[in-house]
Amino acid sequence: MASITILSAVIFSIAVLSSADFVTVKCHSSIGYAGQPSKLHCVLKTEESPEIEQVFWRYEDNVVLIVKDDAETEQGRFKLADAAWRTSKDISLLVGHTKISDQGRYGYTVVTNMGITTGETRLDVKATYSQPVTTYKLDKDEKKVDLTCTAKGGYPKGAIHWFDGHDTNWTRGAQTTVTEEADKSFTLHSTYTSADASYAPYRCVVFNSEWKEEGKESVELDITRISKLSSSVETKHIAAGVVVIGSLICGLLVALLICKRRSQNALRRPSTQPMLRLEHQDYFDPPDPEEGKELKMEADKDVEPKSL
Repeated sequence: MASITILSAVIFSIAVLSSADFVTVKCHSSIGYAGQPSKLHCVLKTEESPEIEQVFWRYEDNVVLIVKDDAETEQGRFKLADAAWRTSKDISLLVGHTKISDQGRYGYTVVTNMGITTGETRLDVKATYSQPVTTYKLDKDEKKVDLTCTAKGGYPKGAIHWFDGHDTNWTRGAQTTVTEEADKSFTLHSTYTSADASYAPYRCVVFNSEWKEEGKESVELDITRISKLSSSVETKHIAAGVVVIGSLICGLLVALLICKRRSQNALRRPSTQPMLRLEHQDYFDPPDPEEGKELKMEADKDVEPKSL
């Protein structure tokens, strides 16, 4: 290993001094996924047809691959992606069983019969979070519930959001911790306490660093308990509605009764004595004294005295 490092340093030093401008390598950054092979794409580009003699790949300060005299000195999981690299001029590096720790910048040195060229490219690594695992615990009154959700093995940092049965986002009321593991992956753990049990089922949704959904899990609470809670809430709402409607109806009836009584009283007030017809008014007038005397004198004239 020491000899490889020394040889690499010598080659890099020579490359700086004798690099040929007409020998270039075109690379572009690559994205790999943890647990899968990753490829760093690099191809020699030139108008001439140079013969590749040696290829060196390094990661940070460590040489990971040396190709010389048709023989590859592999360093663990690293090798050239194209077996026919001499003719294809493809010096792409293949990383087997990619790890998160493989993320970073990679340097290459290509020695040809026309000169030496060096350069760098980058590998970014992503890891998918595991399917979330959820737990719950109802309180004594069975009206509130504490929820937990855990997702592991993801990279870069992600997030956990909580949704209820009506798709309302309750994440603001939750607490989420992010823990970096030994392999540089992250574990997400979220706790949402004192959630309203009547809003179940709740969903734990895991998002990656690009805010794309990677997993979700529903928290199904005890159906019997939740149905009781829902029935209780519905009963309260119905009772409240009945009370309000009943009060309105009673108020209207009282108002109508008061208006009716006022109307009847208004009709009776103009006359407090019995109403009499005009043709019967003579029978109730007091007799005239003078008229009575005249009637008596006429009666005396008509009566003749009897003879003895």
